[in-house]
Amino acid sequence: MNIVQLNTGLFPDAQTVTAALRQWAAMQSVAVIDLTRRELGESDWDAAIRAILAADRVVTI
Repeated sequence: MNIVQLNTGLFPDAQTVTAALRQWAAMQSVAVIDLTRRELGESDWDAAIRAILAADRVVTI
């Protein structure tokens, strides 16, 4: 399963979800995209969109 984790900084319990996804990373493909960086360029957003479209599951934290 291909999982994308979008770090948005919007959820206070993000550490719990991140810990759970780390355990899944041993068995699944987990890509982490940090959307909280201010210097995100167009190519960063394009890569995020490609990852989301290719994902079986998207988790936003």
